[in-house]
Amino acid sequence: MSYASETKRTSPASMALAIGVNGSIILAVALSPVIVEQIKRDPFEGRSIPVEPLPPKQDEQKQDSDTRPLDPVYVPEPVNTNIPNDPVDIRTGNEETGDIVIADGTGSGETLIKDPPPEPPAIFSAATRDPRFARDFQPDYPSNLLQREIEGSATVRVLIGSDGRVHEAQLVRATHPDFGKATVKQALKAWRFRPATRGDVAVEDWQTLSVRFTID
Repeated sequence: MSYASETKRTSPASMALAIGVNGSIILAVALSPVIVEQIKRDPFEGRSIPVEPLPPKQDEQKQDSDTRPLDPVYVPEPVNTNIPNDPVDIRTGNEETGDIVIADGTGSGETLIKDPPPEPPAIFSAATRDPRFARDFQPDYPSNLLQREIEGSATVRVLIGSDGRVHEAQLVRATHPDFGKATVKQALKAWRFRPATRGDVAVEDWQTLSVRFTID
């Protein structure tokens, strides 16, 4: 009997074992987790992103600045240079004379404007004794000196007012105090003057006068 034609009977235990092994493999494959390769999605997919242009190069910037219109240039009005050959000398004053010098406007030269001459000072006339009161000029003789026959004199300085009266009397000197007292008293009481004048106006005047006391 040849090997090829020989039939061999398989045992039921072997068959069950083979089926179990194959089923376990199939079941293991079926239950194993499916590995799925996740493809990362681009977050910018489907959206438009504005792209800023690149800054121009230096050559391009220079070209743009050269072609840009310039600001208008201010041109001042022309200065009148037509100066006369013989300009008028205009001055404000003369240090030596104090005269004011101005141009007369005709181009013929200068015009001197001088200050008006000052008015002459008013003439002063001193006070004089009023002859109507001449007899009242001599003071009374002091009796004690008269009895003793003592002669002398007195000098006083008086302020003659614009009304001709003596407003103040000051003793300058006297040979005896009683002569001085008698003279001051008489001056304030009875002396009268024609007042001093400055121009046509009566003014005060100080004068110094002397009186002599003699026994006839």
